[in-house]
Amino acid sequence: MSEQIKSKKREKLLNITFIALFAALCYIALTVFFFPFAQMYIHFGNLIVVVAALLIGGWQGGLAGSIGMGLYDILNGHADSSPKTFLLKFLIGLTVGLVYNLLKNRKKYPTAILFVSGLFSLLISIGLLIHTFVSNKGYAGKAAVLAPIFIVIGILCIIFAALKTKFSQKTASAISAAACGMLVNILGETAWKTVQFWIAGSSLSAAFTGAALAQGSTLINAGISIIGGVALFTALEKPFAKIYKK
Repeated sequence: MSEQIKSKKREKLLNITFIALFAALCYIALTVFFFPFAQMYIHFGNLIVVVAALLIGGWQGGLAGSIGMGLYDILNGHADSSPKTFLLKFLIGLTVGLVYNLLKNRKKYPTAILFVSGLFSLLISIGLLIHTFVSNKGYAGKAAVLAPIFIVIGILCIIFAALKTKFSQKTASAISAAACGMLVNILGETAWKTVQFWIAGSSLSAAFTGAALAQGSTLINAGISIIGGVALFTALEKPFAKIYKK
């Protein structure tokens, strides 16, 4: 048997093993580390997907998230949302893997991406604050909760952009990749909620507004996933590189 065939078989076995491992960790993260907070739910499931995508590959990490978190939905009374979970978690992993591989070999630090993301988040926070003061609807309270979250995200992005000499290229690429993956998740969750509200009888504009302002948990979990995911990746990158012999 040639060395090339042996290498491919070994890589396939490693992929199957680690996909199963991270799928189990995703399920455990939702089962054990699931905290209610101010009518929101904080969990570490997306964090595991980000770590897996950075360590073992995009589609592998996405598949692990789909299996682990989709299985959790099916077995815990959320079977109706399992198709959305299967799709979104796979897209998170795929996006993180693709963006990371695209950026990690570039010599240029992604300053522009981080800076623009920061400004965009701050603009959203300004819009939410304006909405809080001018709206007479029940959405105003949700906007008041979400605005500070976007302010924090915007400031962090700008800080990361300014501290380009303090981070390695891989770390900066991992941060950008994780942020893109979480953006895909936020957009997907918003679209899902919009359709639900619209089917329930809301107008399309009201459905979208309600869906966008219902993403408090998603935003908080996104921040946890980006910071925690990149931190774990930084700690585990070398051991995994040795295992995969990269």
